[in-house]
Amino acid sequence: MNKVNGVILRAGAVALSLLSGAANATVVADFNDFSSTAGLTLVGAAAQATTADGKVLRITPASAGQSGAFYSTSPITLGTNATFSSTFQFRFTSPGGIDPADGITFVLAKSASGLGGAGVGMGYSGVPNSVGIEFDTYNNAGYGLGNNDGNSSNHVSIDTNGNLNNAAITNVYGNGSCGFLGGSPSQNPYNADGCMSNGHLWSVSVGYDGTLLSVSLTDPGAGSAFNAITSYAIDIASILGTNQAYVGFTAASGAGWENHDIVGWHFANTTELSPGPRAQVPEPATLALLGLGLASLGFSRHKKKSA
Repeated sequence: MNKVNGVILRAGAVALSLLSGAANATVVADFNDFSSTAGLTLVGAAAQATTADGKVLRITPASAGQSGAFYSTSPITLGTNATFSSTFQFRFTSPGGIDPADGITFVLAKSASGLGGAGVGMGYSGVPNSVGIEFDTYNNAGYGLGNNDGNSSNHVSIDTNGNLNNAAITNVYGNGSCGFLGGSPSQNPYNADGCMSNGHLWSVSVGYDGTLLSVSLTDPGAGSAFNAITSYAIDIASILGTNQAYVGFTAASGAGWENHDIVGWHFANTTELSPGPRAQVPEPATLALLGLGLASLGFSRHKKKSA
């Protein structure tokens, strides 16, 4: 076992890339798939699954009343002022029940306590010193935004300190209602382009430069990226109260459900994976690739609709 810049290095399936010569090492957690979950803690219903995408991490399966999470077993040291960036791919499939539900959250938290809990908060509600980005596929009226979530079943928004704030809420590709048609003429079918439950392989880029947070999504069926959150001012360092965070994902289902699969995930403590031209994983030729059992990665939120 070796140490480089304080990072413990082991042989393993998870690669950590360190930019040689950098004063503060750029750490890239590189999960091109989930054939190994070394360095991750799985909670509740979360488990590996084999799909057409290969080995994925299924946060919750397509059945009622499920909750799950996976997050870094150890906290990640973020960049200056909590700088970070991440890319990941998700696919939601096999919707059922009253409507596709509920979606996922991507979370950074000071503590691992409460991760993966059941209930309307989908493992995020009540977790202090945390920031969550939700990718919501169900309209849970009664939470956030003055007791509603924007009456949207297809949105991205920001939650803080375990509260379902739904700040900066945005309907993805302008579609605020996606589900089973069931007599609602204004609703888009869940499998329409731009609806997150459509079964497509979506790509997400998240970037935070220490002051401004941005999130973009791409549905290959829509043909172009959608900027969901652009330069949203937020002091993540103050919210976390530390420059380290457990990072990961949560999801849940209630009377509606779907498979919530994370297909790949990359995380850096710089902005190199941020939305825009830099939103790509650095080429291995430019990095000193080092095998790691992982000393870094985190958690998330959402909500469940009961019958």
